[in-house]
Amino acid sequence: MSLPKKLQFKTPAKINLGLHIHKKREDGFHELETLFHMVAWFDEMEIEVVPEKVELFCDAPGIPNDGSNLVIKAARLLQNSFPGKCGGVKIKLKKNIPSGAGLGGGSGNAAGTLLALNILWSLKIPHDDLISMASELGSDVPFFLMSPCAIGTGKGEILQPVENPISFYILMIYPGFPISTPWVYGNLKLKLTKSENNISILKNFLMRSEFAQLGAALYNDLEPVVFKRYPEILRIKNELLSSGAGGALLSGSGSTVFGIFDNPEIAKKALARFTGGKYRVCLAKSITGFSEFFPKEMISAF
Repeated sequence: MSLPKKLQFKTPAKINLGLHIHKKREDGFHELETLFHMVAWFDEMEIEVVPEKVELFCDAPGIPNDGSNLVIKAARLLQNSFPGKCGGVKIKLKKNIPSGAGLGGGSGNAAGTLLALNILWSLKIPHDDLISMASELGSDVPFFLMSPCAIGTGKGEILQPVENPISFYILMIYPGFPISTPWVYGNLKLKLTKSENNISILKNFLMRSEFAQLGAALYNDLEPVVFKRYPEILRIKNELLSSGAGGALLSGSGSTVFGIFDNPEIAKKALARFTGGKYRVCLAKSITGFSEFFPKEMISAF
């Protein structure tokens, strides 16, 4: 069977249904516990094998196409790890997920690039090893190769898949500006975080399909920092709750706020309330499997 020369696929966004910060580590990062969930808001990618250079073409202004982009970093990581086995590639990226929004768009792009190039360059890297390589690119990158829902510990890169029977709707509101993750963590006052926060409680609500309890238990230790500096984001959260969301939360370090809904009609009414203004909005379903965005050639590499 001949190798494909080109792969077209999508990469999803993620939300954090819970985020608890334990302490600052000696390496400068923070020890955390989080519950990741993939969401059907997608970037679109096309990767084609070419003789020499690694090139990235992105339709979104302001997105770098040089070595600072995680997509390029992913390709070069493989080239450096397998000298002589990797050629060039032309990568086209259509960005739909806002950048700097707490939705992991860039991390998902990098994970998709690793998986696609493992196939296109016939590197035959075992999936567990590919996940380990993904952690070299960023704390969120391994998640996008692991499971649609997972608990992340350490910096977020130590993952435990969660079997999640619930399918629900997520309304994501991007306020139109990014937030610097280093700034958020740099201003975090750990003594103000809630010691009783427990990711396993959220996981159990998911596994038992207890949607109301799940919505009430959503939490993010970074919210006080962000809300103090950006009160508009708190207003968005409150409006989501008043629009009928079962729960609402800042995703990651922001700036996106999401609301979860189990009733599609209520979700659509909430969407209408936010549509047409200055915000970027997306109503999407939770993802239950990789077949929702990866083609069969990529899934067979798992």
